[in-house]
Amino acid sequence: MDRDTLLERALTMADEGDWSAAADLLRGQLVEFDEEPAVHCWLGVAERELGMEGVAYERFKRALALDPQDPYVLATAGNGLARFDDPAAEQALRAAALIAPRVAVARMFYGAYLSREGFTEEGLVELNTAREIDPDDAQVAYELGVGYALAGDQDRAADALADAVRLAPEDGWTRVVFGLVLLEADRRDEAVGELMSGARLSE
Repeated sequence: MDRDTLLERALTMADEGDWSAAADLLRGQLVEFDEEPAVHCWLGVAERELGMEGVAYERFKRALALDPQDPYVLATAGNGLARFDDPAAEQALRAAALIAPRVAVARMFYGAYLSREGFTEEGLVELNTAREIDPDDAQVAYELGVGYALAGDQDRAADALADAVRLAPEDGWTRVVFGLVLLEADRRDEAVGELMSGARLSE
């Protein structure tokens, strides 16, 4: 099996929600594809989804150590490192955004990182660019809402999160965050409805 076929099979399993099968498939091919950053990266994604955060972190580090040029690998692995406050995340995320300025996920992850690190103005530029590239991506809308919330602009945060809820109505966590932002904006009646919906969807 070549690399592209392997990744296609693993991503199909992931799309079906079978993260365990995807991880087993990728692990079984690591000896043959040990120098392929994409294999380590997507194995890290699968293991993170399975709750194996520490193992996933090492996969992302390995992926970046192999000097990938694929913006999706750079963005995904960089985002994985950012969850652990690894300073190497910034370089990977910036590289992804520079290599692929019209790839929404690259601009989104870089913008989210900048916002969470306190560079809210720069982060919002990246996040708004990601939204322009892909206005129908619920995750982009969510991260833009979080970015505005971190910048203290609760009204714009609420607008972006309302779009995220519209695009992914079954995402309980997004509804909870939306509800909290509505509380900050003193829109209490709306907030209660979103928080209750979020609690039902994500017990």
